[in-house]
Amino acid sequence: MGRCVNILIDSNNCGSVGNVCPNNLSCSAGVCSNVPGIQLDKPITIWSSAINGSADDQMYNVTLPWYITLYNTTTNNVIVTSDGVLCLGGCSTSYTESSLPANVFPGATVFPYWDDLYIYPNTSQGIYYQSEGNSPNRKLIFEYYMSHYIEINQYYHFQLSFFENNPGVVQFKYFDATDQGDTCTIGVQASNNGPFIMYSYDQANSVLTNMTLTFDTNQGIYYRS
Repeated sequence: MGRCVNILIDSNNCGSVGNVCPNNLSCSAGVCSNVPGIQLDKPITIWSSAINGSADDQMYNVTLPWYITLYNTTTNNVIVTSDGVLCLGGCSTSYTESSLPANVFPGATVFPYWDDLYIYPNTSQGIYYQSEGNSPNRKLIFEYYMSHYIEINQYYHFQLSFFENNPGVVQFKYFDATDQGDTCTIGVQASNNGPFIMYSYDQANSVLTNMTLTFDTNQGIYYRS
């Protein structure tokens, strides 16, 4: 039995099986294009603009293949928002970033790029995830690729990862952020009363291409590389 492919975003099968995009192009809505492409090689779609259309201030429930931990919350059910947030408990569609802890998010929450983001139709923009490796050393990766509200030419493209063999640790990686963190909140919190770890809040030049942030909620610290 062959492997299923997504001809809307797969650069090796763009628009049809076997149609490979040149190295300098990615596959967006089934067409080889020079817009940023999805980094995951076997993505599971949470929301895809090519399939589902645009998205503004939305929440999506996702059942995961294994349990993840943040602070003292362990679950295999999360809520992902189109405003750059992932919740392990109660969530919100609030798009107005604030300093942490954020009152509108009552439970354990991850903020890789909390901002007024927007998924535009007919592109490879969307939210995806995949699990890599074998138990007990699996890695769960969520990938966000979107623009800013009413700013279609701004790109915000990043991943967040959980590690089965390192519960309580979450890592962010940034591929593109047009405003470089000038209008977003980045960090983690256990609840709207804390504890929390905040990397930045509306801080200019705080997000660089290929930057990685690792948050250890067991020790209450983060690393930047």
